[in-house]
Amino acid sequence: MSQQVEWSIKRARIATLLEQHGLNGILLTRCANISWMSCGGQAHVGINSETAVASILCTTRGDYLIANKIEMPRMQAEVAADFPLTPLEFNWFEPTARDTLVDQLCGAGQWGSDIAGTPHNLAGPLTALRVELTEAEQQRFREHGLATGHALENAARMVRPGMSEMEIAGILSAHIYAAGATPVVALIAADARLRAYRHPAPTQQRVNQIAMLVVCARKHGLIVSATRIVAFGALSDDQIRRTEACAAVDAHAWHASQPGRTLGAAFADICTAYARLGYADEWYLHHQGGITAYENREIQARHDSTHQIAIGQAFAWNPSITGTKTEDTMILTSSGAESITSTGTWPMIDVTIDGTTYHRPGIFVR
Repeated sequence: MSQQVEWSIKRARIATLLEQHGLNGILLTRCANISWMSCGGQAHVGINSETAVASILCTTRGDYLIANKIEMPRMQAEVAADFPLTPLEFNWFEPTARDTLVDQLCGAGQWGSDIAGTPHNLAGPLTALRVELTEAEQQRFREHGLATGHALENAARMVRPGMSEMEIAGILSAHIYAAGATPVVALIAADARLRAYRHPAPTQQRVNQIAMLVVCARKHGLIVSATRIVAFGALSDDQIRRTEACAAVDAHAWHASQPGRTLGAAFADICTAYARLGYADEWYLHHQGGITAYENREIQARHDSTHQIAIGQAFAWNPSITGTKTEDTMILTSSGAESITSTGTWPMIDVTIDGTTYHRPGIFVR
């Protein structure tokens, strides 16, 4: 699928959204939406930025690339070169210039955007558009996911006792960058911190017996998430039980991700699995993940999640039991759940549910 064809598919979705809301235009300003609409373009400077340095305005009469004079040259060359976008430039020191241009093109109050504070906030409907991946997006996701899986596992194999979490984070980040992606999240937990924290930002704590590496890596705007754990010396019986139980919960999450079900129904199955395995309260301690694409989690799964699961959506489930965690990114296809971050070279735990076997990551013991 060419980028022009992909653009046309997404532009048709935008046209429908305009018609549904009776608007003259939609202004895309978030990094996630610019990457989505530009078929993988990167319109951020800081990796922690939610707002892009350029905007795309889609109207009933034409489409525009809006940016200040600092950003416009790169945006035209690297983000919008292949698309029918008319450039509109303004000075960086004119904070209201962009919205003035949009008002002139669409009429004051007659346009929507993906952020609060604009005439019509369409963030929710735009999320629904983003998560329905085109074939081209799925292929980019697959290539990115496999490269990230290899990078994460290669980094994990380099961990040695005595390394600090910061050192490990540096190794992980280097591998992710070398794979052509950006680590937007890199969490490391050594020894006691693995049992203490669900979101262990790396510190100077040094690893002795066990280390967990977590990454959310972005490329073409798409974000894959995965977790791997490496241990030094034999695992305790308790660690083995927890790891096998966590893998089983993960398998139930994948099995619950069936077309036509709601995300809330899948979440309920996950909670039931925790209870059956003897860890009923663990889901209270951390979210379980959900749908991913251009955000770490586009739609987080909860009991009240009404979003309907469909083929062509991507999921990053991340069940955890104190002291362990499993996580990969998968795409739901007509043949079932397809892991895109599994490499085939990491120790796996097989869990069979209703005749389907799911291969979930175990712990690499050195």
